[in-house]
Amino acid sequence: MGTYPITIVLIVGGAIALVFLLRFGIRQNAAAAAVDPNPDATGALAVLSFVLALILPVVGVVLGHVTLSRIARGEASGRTFAYAALWVGYLLLALELGVVIFLYQNNYWT
Repeated sequence: MGTYPITIVLIVGGAIALVFLLRFGIRQNAAAAAVDPNPDATGALAVLSFVLALILPVVGVVLGHVTLSRIARGEASGRTFAYAALWVGYLLLALELGVVIFLYQNNYWT
């Protein structure tokens, strides 16, 4: 029996969390697409969120959500970069979760 029940709980819980948060990001992207961005607004936060999603996925995802909410209010621009940051960040988080589960299941930390 060993680590399998914990592994199943982690996989199911992580998958549900990632799907929920990604669906939230899709709704945010739809709301941001309906707004014409201010031409004077900067897209630096969106680019930063994408770059950080490649390096630190959790920070990049949080900044991506923040950027999409600011775009929906008309305070920022760069919707494509922010949306890409969500997809890249969530993909890397899922990959990291899979690696941690694999290492835990094969007792690499003992």
